[in-house]
Amino acid sequence: MTTAKKHMDRRTRRTRLALLQAFREVVREKGFAATSVQEVTERANINRGTFYLHFTDKYMLVDVFLREHFQDLLSHTLSSTARWDRKSLRLLIETLLKYFESKYHHERHLPQAIAPLVEQTIHDELSSYLLIWLRQSPCDPTQWRVPMEVVARIVSWAIFGTVLQWSQEESTASIEQMTNHILFVVLEGVAHLAPLPE
Repeated sequence: MTTAKKHMDRRTRRTRLALLQAFREVVREKGFAATSVQEVTERANINRGTFYLHFTDKYMLVDVFLREHFQDLLSHTLSSTARWDRKSLRLLIETLLKYFESKYHHERHLPQAIAPLVEQTIHDELSSYLLIWLRQSPCDPTQWRVPMEVVARIVSWAIFGTVLQWSQEESTASIEQMTNHILFVVLEGVAHLAPLPE
């Protein structure tokens, strides 16, 4: 996930960082919909031609921003030994709940212009993390009834979708309660709720 970042030379990295920082500032001031590439490049003191060497448009810029921000968030919270176990999953869920609660405070919603992009990007990154953990699991993959990639996708939507909705809506459940609820469903499933056929 971060290999592309590691292979960039210093000048390229500096340019990208300047553009990402300028983008963040302009979006804070004007909102995403009103932000233009021209404003971002002027704020970063970089010409438009250089911008297009790095990004195709502002949507690619927000995609890269979200991915790098999400990776940084998890790398500062989860240890390098994190894996598919109760402890790591609990910390992952709790981290996401705290982060999105700080963003939306149970009242704000994602701007419609970027909501699908944010959802897809975070889901992709979360799926990647979970897939890495699943591949490191000592379980024999030939014994799985569902492919690992599918498990990672389903679980990432279960976690992220619940976290996002909880963070944007009024809720009486605390972070600890929601962490426990999500963790229980992810690890225990809901088979016990479905009656057996007669």
